[in-house]
Amino acid sequence: MTQPLIDLRTTLYGGRSLFAIQPIIEGTNIFTCQVPCAHVIYKDYRREVCAQCFAYAASNSRSIDDPRTWGIKSCRTNAETVWFCTDECKVTWESGVIGPLIAGVNALLGKAKIATRKNPDRDGYDPILPNGPPTQITQDYIDKAWADVEELVSCRARLSSYCSTMNLEDMELEISRSVASAIVQRYVSDHRLASLATSSIITTSDLWKEVLDLQSSELPNVSLRPYILAAHLRVYAFLCYSLPKHLRQYVPTVRHILARDTGNAFGIWDGDNRDEMLGWGLWAGASYFNHSCCPNVKKTRVGRTMHFTTSRSVEIDEELCISYIDTNQTVTQRKRDLQNSWFFACRCQRCQSEEPDEASPH
Repeated sequence: MTQPLIDLRTTLYGGRSLFAIQPIIEGTNIFTCQVPCAHVIYKDYRREVCAQCFAYAASNSRSIDDPRTWGIKSCRTNAETVWFCTDECKVTWESGVIGPLIAGVNALLGKAKIATRKNPDRDGYDPILPNGPPTQITQDYIDKAWADVEELVSCRARLSSYCSTMNLEDMELEISRSVASAIVQRYVSDHRLASLATSSIITTSDLWKEVLDLQSSELPNVSLRPYILAAHLRVYAFLCYSLPKHLRQYVPTVRHILARDTGNAFGIWDGDNRDEMLGWGLWAGASYFNHSCCPNVKKTRVGRTMHFTTSRSVEIDEELCISYIDTNQTVTQRKRDLQNSWFFACRCQRCQSEEPDEASPH
């Protein structure tokens, strides 16, 4: 029997993290996450990104006619049209349960947004946060805002009236699509319509539990970006209004997904060069890797699967870290990017060695 290479432990500085429990040589595949539990491809790229494997047409010679558009597509009744790089990807997608269900839900969301645009906002008034955020954001303030929107959506007539004048922004629709994909997967899992493969190291087979186990970034995210709270509340109301009845029972989980998406999601890029960010996905198990500006693990996406491979030899009990950012930047820029996007001050060995001596004259 193969001995495990890594272990999930709780740290005092970064929540749970993965550690080597025996020496690991460079180039060892130590961790695999099979599927994102939530994802979205941006509107501008949907004709160019394979719905099954996320391949990008503009960087692939297999594209047909238009070099930036796949020629193979699926057009189902009452579902969003999606594109594929090969017939094999199309067959794989169509033979599954989750992909077609998400396409159907996305079609509903698209129609709902078009309907709301027919009735523009009255004088820009939005009852979600009518007075705007306070000077100091607190958890109590956030909780009160969510309680208020829950009261609004509890009355279908009030919800319909509000959504009929909602001016949902494009990015809010993208967030809605991402959250809806997670809801669909939970519905599928609960009803045993498909077997959802999970990461190899996490012991639970409950993909939703893996999401809830991630650290919430709600308070630091809203504190840094006060406008995001109103956006999230609109997304919540929009999903309550738009989702079919059999999925509405999962809408109360929207807040949990949104609180964990920021700080845990990975960009879906066009390849190793990272020239184009095509969308984003939440691979729950992959979020257990902490950051280092001198990482010992490299992540690689192959289709929908995220692979993690050691980039150098690792000693026993050494923490396994990836890089969340471009490590070629200066220490000042790295720390700024990490604080703004992941809400922590990096204290890795490299940052500490490169930090300017505060006691020295400038």
